[in-house]
Formats: sequence, structure tokens, C-alpha cells
Amino acid sequence: MPWLFIHGVGSNSQTWSKQHRVSVTSQFCDLPFKAQVLPNHLIPSLAKWCLDFIREPVVVVGHSMGGAIAQSMAMLSPESVTALILVGTGPRLPVNPDLLEQLITNPEQALENIARWSLARHYDPALYEANLKVLHTVSTDRILQELTACNFFDSRPLLGQYRGPLFLIRGAEDRMTPQALSDEFLAIRPDMPIYTIPDSGHLVMLEQPELFNKALLDISDTISKTVSPETHG
Repeated sequence: MPWLFIHGVGSNSQTWSKQHRVSVTSQFCDLPFKAQVLPNHLIPSLAKWCLDFIREPVVVVGHSMGGAIAQSMAMLSPESVTALILVGTGPRLPVNPDLLEQLITNPEQALENIARWSLARHYDPALYEANLKVLHTVSTDRILQELTACNFFDSRPLLGQYRGPLFLIRGAEDRMTPQALSDEFLAIRPDMPIYTIPDSGHLVMLEQPELFNKALLDISDTISKTVSPETHG
């Protein structure tokens, strides 16, 4: 059963560098920069791009904005999404307006803040530097566009129509998508399995890869038992 991994804002497929051995049929996409797309249309546009990227129904693993894209894929084409594994995301993704303003007035400080807030409070300095380095490979305009797009996202009216398996993995110390926000999924799917990984923040898959991958394998077993090869969506 193929899996598609979708990264979040200011990142690339290397977000999942510790997950390459979890599934032998995984795809790790690098989202395109759609500079001409207005922020309120960006996430649906990227969801359509991802749907064109795949060739058969997939388990979609989406982090942060990638989780919003994953949810949009399930709402646009439920038959294409075997299951949703949402990571560090919510049915809404409001962004601090001060951070958006800072990306315009003091972009370097904004990137440093994003790199720091994406990790647990007691973070590995090397991981912080690596995260900041990745952020510097992405234009500030793109980061601002994608974060603004997150502000427009709200899956609550439609996500309940998706009938496939739905899972959430989150860091216990996520400051970018706090637990109160990801808990909103429970109003849509009260029995949704939630894996909360200790000593990790927004980049849980890089901060605690062993625990994260264990959760993925557990979810994979559950999907295998509940989804037949002929049934999707």
C-alpha cells in the first residue's frame, strides 16, 4: 500500500529523512512554489497538485500545512486517499499575525523564531541550526504566502464527510500547532487515535524519530486490518 508524505511550510521532503525506511512504497514529494496563486486558494491548489502526483490511492501523511493539504485531498477526492495520518496539524491553522508582520519587517528574526518555536523547549542546537538552514533555502515571500494560506484553512465543515481512517501524531510540546488546536479533530472524529510524543515539538518526526516511526508502524498495522485493497475513501 503506497504512502505519500507531504511536508509543511518553509521545508522540503527532507522533513521525512528519518522515515525513509518505514514503508518500502513511500513517496516524499517536494511541493512547488505557486507564486501566482492567492493565499486563500493555495492549499486547495497544492492538494490538486498532489492528487495529480499520485497514480493510485495512497495513505497520506501530512505535516502542518502538509496536513491541511492532506485533508483537502481527502475532501476533494476521497477515493484517492486510503487513510489520513496528520502530523502536527489541525482542522484550522491560525498563524500569529505578529509573525506574519515580522516576516516583512525583520525576516531574519522571523526565521530564527520559526526555527526555535518548531522544536521542544529543550531542543538540540544542531537540529535548530539544521532547521534554520532549511528555512534559508526558501524565499521569505514563499514562507509568508504559505503561512497566510494556513490562516484561511478550515476543514471543519467538510472533513466529517471523509470516511477513511484518520490518525493524529503530535509533539507534546508543539508551539506552532498547540494541542488545543489539534484537539479540535475530536469534534469531527471523536474516536480518532491520537499519538502524543513526549519531549518533542512541531518537528516531532525529526526530534523523536524512533517513537514517531513506532507510531507509524502501529498505524500501518491498524490500516492493514481495517482497509481492504479494494476499498478506499
